[in-house]
Amino acid sequence: MTRALRRLAVCLAFSTCCFLVSWASLATGATVYLARWNPLFTVVIPVLCAQGVLTLGMFGAWQLCRRWGWNRTTTAHVLFLAVCAALLGVALFAWLRALRSVSGWLRNPWAWPVAILLGIGLAIGALRNARAASRFLRTALLTAAPVLAIVMINGCVAALRYSGSVYTDGPLAPALPGTPRIRVVWVIFDELSQAIAFEKRPADLRLPNLDRLQAESFYAVAASSPSDETIVSMPALILGEELAESRPQGPDNLLVRAAGRASFFPWASVPNVFDTARELGFNTAVAGWYHPYGRVLNRSLTQCYWVAMIRSVGMEEPFDTGPAANLPLIRYLRPEFPGAIRLRERAERFDSLMEHARAFAADPSIGLALLHLSVPHPPAFYSRSTGRFSTRQGLSYLDNAALADRALGAVRQAIEQAGLGDRTALLISADHGWRTGMWRRSPHWTAEEQALSHYDTSGVPFLLKLPGQTSALRYDKPFNTAITRQVLTRILSGQLTAAEQLPNLIECLAGEDRKD
Repeated sequence: MTRALRRLAVCLAFSTCCFLVSWASLATGATVYLARWNPLFTVVIPVLCAQGVLTLGMFGAWQLCRRWGWNRTTTAHVLFLAVCAALLGVALFAWLRALRSVSGWLRNPWAWPVAILLGIGLAIGALRNARAASRFLRTALLTAAPVLAIVMINGCVAALRYSGSVYTDGPLAPALPGTPRIRVVWVIFDELSQAIAFEKRPADLRLPNLDRLQAESFYAVAASSPSDETIVSMPALILGEELAESRPQGPDNLLVRAAGRASFFPWASVPNVFDTARELGFNTAVAGWYHPYGRVLNRSLTQCYWVAMIRSVGMEEPFDTGPAANLPLIRYLRPEFPGAIRLRERAERFDSLMEHARAFAADPSIGLALLHLSVPHPPAFYSRSTGRFSTRQGLSYLDNAALADRALGAVRQAIEQAGLGDRTALLISADHGWRTGMWRRSPHWTAEEQALSHYDTSGVPFLLKLPGQTSALRYDKPFNTAITRQVLTRILSGQLTAAEQLPNLIECLAGEDRKD
């Protein structure tokens, strides 16, 4: 019995090694705030099932070999080594393909020959001493079994920390009757730089929809965002105050800290711009990405749709089909470059997000709609030369900027086709500028991006077209876009009706923020 348990422990340790990246991600506290689905169903249960099949299959084969007397033959040891090498090799291959940090290495023409030669060398050495190599591997797995078991248990405990209900979008606010006489569509492009979109735009980058909007809007050239991180800037914009820090606390809670204050408070615990809009009698909606808007702000919204960002390696989850039929890392075994897989998934999520964004923009019952769109945030998955989604290498931030422009055109077209252009205010901005310092370390960084990286790309656009406005008004003074909430409130309350009122309003609001 003791020997059988030892063999079973070796088999379980081996199967755990095959999925170690998933257990390690869970055990080390990978944030569940950004997860769309409960990792208990998307990671833990599928991995446990796969491990169970692998462990029992390996143990059963081992027992049969012993019963038939094959365990003493060299062939049995070679077979054991071959099975371990094949399965661990598949897991390692998927893991390495998924890691962005080694994707550049994988494209190196010398990478695969070196890896193959190294593998052949190890295989020859193991075959020459199959018994010793088999014994060493079994001893190593048995020795590591307690540590692997602790990692696996910690991963399960972490997944069980939150109940399944907290991953479900909460109940929305009841719809208010009537059709608003004025409405606001607020578009936040993720990582859109003012410099690249306007002042320092390359000659071969065409943004006709942004140009059209600029020609008939109030537009600022020195606006700055509340933070260079989406997890801080979006709550700051929605709350209307500058925040210094944020800390995810479970799937449906984000703690934030205001600038100059020591204590944190839940983002959802204080009134926001949507609450104010509802007090004024307007229905509200969000179509966004990254933040779990449907779990955090649901009580302030009449309609909501959000997509999660792609999860880290070993924690992958389905897009919008629920947690069924999912096994982490499997997608990276497809016969294509792993970066293409992630880019295709980003394109699918963006396409679905845009479908809902257009619908909310064209819904006459919605008074305030926030469209938080995932472009031009790198890596690029759109080719401006072909006008289509693409997974080819060499695409740059400029390609995604062209996609952001196309998205703006689609939103405006939806508004105009619904006959709502004459009573819709359109506000365009970004959660932060282009973070060249961060993306320069990415394997997706291109020579085209390098040529633009010496500019200051941290500023964000701020364009506001009020109903009936047909001429441009430029504003040169610096201000923080955290004042957006107050601007939106004044539009909805009827206090802001002309672009000429904006300069004094911004200076007044910026002055109040400096006093605070």
